[in-house]
Amino acid sequence: GMITRLGEDSLGERIRSLYLDEGIATTHVIRDAAAPTGIYFIEYGPDGHSFSYRRTGSAASRLASSDLAPGMFAGVSFLHLSGISQAISESCRDASFTAMEMARSAGAKVSFDTNLRRSLWTPAAAWEALSASLPQIDFLFPSMEDAQALLGLSDPDAICDEFLRHGVKTVLLTLGDEGAIVAGGDMRIRIPAYPAQLVDATAAGDTFDGAFLAEFLRCGDPEAATRFACAAASLAVEKTGAVDSIPYLREIRTRVAA
Repeated sequence: GMITRLGEDSLGERIRSLYLDEGIATTHVIRDAAAPTGIYFIEYGPDGHSFSYRRTGSAASRLASSDLAPGMFAGVSFLHLSGISQAISESCRDASFTAMEMARSAGAKVSFDTNLRRSLWTPAAAWEALSASLPQIDFLFPSMEDAQALLGLSDPDAICDEFLRHGVKTVLLTLGDEGAIVAGGDMRIRIPAYPAQLVDATAAGDTFDGAFLAEFLRCGDPEAATRFACAAASLAVEKTGAVDSIPYLREIRTRVAA
């Protein structure tokens, strides 16, 4: 399910239809007649893909704590958030804090992808919001690039240690074509990447997050879930787009077994 705001425009209707086509509950998607649906553009160049945002004043940026209620999180296993949600407006940032508190009170775990976007805010501003969130986060998904910008560290183990020191229960540090590290408590395991033919890395991180959470809910094993997520991400980069590139369960299992 999604918690967001969409404009009452054709793009908002297309996105709502996409949610429904993908089996995503839209009960808590608010249609906002006073603001347009937010958009962004993905451009490709020699250094990979880059993003251009048109989110200032968008419907999503108007999400506020007043849009949330404790009952929204009844029976929820995970609340998954993104640093982008904290970046697009102060009200949305406050709503992220409220959502984490409500979700945890309802018995849900919180997962968070740092998703640092410098076109939306500075690493210092992002760290200020993230550091306030870390004690609430059960599973943190930073990329190596994000972690270096947020913490000023380049050693993967030091990065994991620093996030854990701030109260995160489990860190899933993604290392691009070098795989990922899952760290928490006495556990620290490096999972190698699966070989892939890179076409488009858009949403590979989001695919990793979702695959990990789905598999962890199924098996309860963070190492196996990380391996599953690495396989999913390797499949995602072999196709273009942010939705069409998400692999099906059978594809992921085939790559894990290969």
